[in-house]
Amino acid sequence: MTPETLTYLDRATVGRLLPDVVGRMDAIERTYRAMADGGVENPPKIGVHPRPDSFLHAMPAHLAGDDVTAVKWVSAYPGNPARGLPYISGLIVLNDSDTGLPVAVMDGAEITAVRTAAASGVSIRHLAPEGWDRVAILGYGEQGRAHVPVVRALNPDATITVYGGRRLRGPLPRLESAGAESAGVELADDARAAVEGADVVVTAGPMRPDPSRMLERAWLTGRVLVVPVDFDGYVPAEVVNASDLFVTDDGGQFEAYRAKGHFDRWREPDASLGEALTRSPRGDLRVSCSLGVGAIDAALAGEIWRRARAEGAGVPLPR
Repeated sequence: MTPETLTYLDRATVGRLLPDVVGRMDAIERTYRAMADGGVENPPKIGVHPRPDSFLHAMPAHLAGDDVTAVKWVSAYPGNPARGLPYISGLIVLNDSDTGLPVAVMDGAEITAVRTAAASGVSIRHLAPEGWDRVAILGYGEQGRAHVPVVRALNPDATITVYGGRRLRGPLPRLESAGAESAGVELADDARAAVEGADVVVTAGPMRPDPSRMLERAWLTGRVLVVPVDFDGYVPAEVVNASDLFVTDDGGQFEAYRAKGHFDRWREPDASLGEALTRSPRGDLRVSCSLGVGAIDAALAGEIWRRARAEGAGVPLPR
């Protein structure tokens, strides 16, 4: 692995070198704190849209503390599963911060699959009500399922109730078909039954041009943390505007998406998530909206690259 070499890490290698669930949360939390302190350059993602309802995004970031410079190039094509292809795919390129030379290219699927749930874990770890033990997940596709090991890592005894498959049109078929990660997960007959009484509500539905925004304020009782990872797909403005604390992982990106038509009538965030980590959370209803910033992809890619160099993993490619 010299400056004359570009190293490729395939999906299996990336998956093997990923930190464990707690390690992912720790790396992402450090990154959010660094963002709040000005130690991260993380411009809003830009993208192109070659087909309707599809996009490719470029997500660059520089983490000054670890001196990691990376960009994720990721696509989302909802029609791909019908072709036997993944809905989301991408690559992450790491560059040497001194010379700008690309030093590694890695498959982005494994990082993309786990980083959103790990980011939610940071919110739950710090913003969920004290003593939380009931979690609802609306939308139980890949992202919804990825939240289960995160919840278990934070509270092994938590009750997890889910509702909805890819389109949230009705209850899932047999949970066993969703894989081993569904062990101990309860299935609700409807969304309200899943949400009522929950301390934490994660919305992880598909991001479609006709969002249902079906979560109702009346379903949220007592102290509750709502964690939308599907933008405003299931969470309406009435929930956010009634919140005592509303944070998002990046204010600039939030405004960029609002300019594109998302987050209609949502109020301004009170703070970034990184800023909120330094304070005691307030109020009964809290909302932490994760937009999927490139900095957290860079953080995990940097961890993987350090491990790859330590063991000499990867395929060297000539420049």
